[in-house]
Amino acid sequence: MVEWSLATFHTSLFVLLIIFFLYSRDALGPALAGLNTLLGLALFVALWATTYLTTCRALEGLDLAGEGDRRLFARRAFRWGAANGIAFLAVLALVLVASAVFVSPSGLLPVLFVAPFALIISAVVGAIVGTLFSAIDLVLLALARALAEV
Repeated sequence: MVEWSLATFHTSLFVLLIIFFLYSRDALGPALAGLNTLLGLALFVALWATTYLTTCRALEGLDLAGEGDRRLFARRAFRWGAANGIAFLAVLALVLVASAVFVSPSGLLPVLFVAPFALIISAVVGAIVGTLFSAIDLVLLALARALAEV
């Protein structure tokens, strides 16, 4: 249940932050113009699924009540955050490549050039986001414990 809750929280907050960022730049309308409800839902579910799987791996065998496990959790969140970024990029790449094969097979050549850079960027962004979310998780866990003791 913890993994499911954290994956849902992380995915929802991440998407919400992207929406707020796009809205603040007056880019939300154009970004959503090419996205229908079914595709948006499918992307959210794909992000949630990769986040759930990587969160399960990051929390595997840990007891966040222990000080040592909290440090280990932060290191694992860094590593599995990077894996989550790469996994979600792989899902996006599969969708884009599959659609390009049917629409324009010659459009695949730029994808081969961009792929290594996209992998690095997705790993870095995933690692940073994973580390930030692990810090938020640990703060919220400490707050919940403090409130439970009162």
